[in-house]
Amino acid sequence: MTALSQAPEATATTAPRTLNRIRSGRAGAPLVVLVHAVGLDLTYWDRQVPALADGFDVVAYDLAGHGASSPPDLPLTFDAAAGDLARVIEEAQAGPACVVGLSVGGMIAQTLALARPDLVRALCLLDTVSTFAEAGRAAVRGRGAAVRQGGMEAILKPTLERWFTPAFAARRPDVLDRVTKTLLAADAPVHAAMWDMIATLDVALRLGEIDRPTLVMVGALDPTTPPAASQVIAKGIAGARLEIIPDASHMAPIEAPEVVNAHLLSFLGTV
Repeated sequence: MTALSQAPEATATTAPRTLNRIRSGRAGAPLVVLVHAVGLDLTYWDRQVPALADGFDVVAYDLAGHGASSPPDLPLTFDAAAGDLARVIEEAQAGPACVVGLSVGGMIAQTLALARPDLVRALCLLDTVSTFAEAGRAAVRGRGAAVRQGGMEAILKPTLERWFTPAFAARRPDVLDRVTKTLLAADAPVHAAMWDMIATLDVALRLGEIDRPTLVMVGALDPTTPPAASQVIAKGIAGARLEIIPDASHMAPIEAPEVVNAHLLSFLGTV
């Protein structure tokens, strides 16, 4: 079992690294922890938190270097990211948690489930993968290189095109504007380092070790983490349930919140 890296301790010259989080819902109900995608923050769960709050104890947090959380040490690793998630669950004092992870959040959730299964009650893995082909790894590393060379502006247009369908972009320009502003305000070195970390993901051969109830969801039109990648995860984890969200791309919880929320509530009500 892999030991998780822990957040740095405070010293006489450095303040402790903080992980910004919010909490809502019912105390004493099952704990649900929401882990957002790269470049975003906890506010992008704004359609999921109220839907879950009636029946669950809900925590959402900003990944290190995102939103209002402190910057992380570089380079980034999945062990360190999963260590942060473990800390959020432990400090909630209500675990184990049903971990809902979107994109890189789902990768971090898988890492935690393998390293600290005692903290995981169930997994909801949205628009994510468990490994990459070599061409995919090169493409992911290329995104980090593009940010280092040209800043966040260099990856803005292709990111929006991957994340949202043209129909949604035309229908909800306000959401595209919000995401644009969030991405352009991101910490470029952290963003680039996130892509370097993502390129290292390779847990597909270990999925059989995960023995927690698992829901896998993916947008039918997701070009970044396509349905075939979700099928690999669903086949690898015994008993996993796969739901394909029609007419949605990579940000299914944003494009199709009602459908995603219905699946979340149906699944979480059984675990």
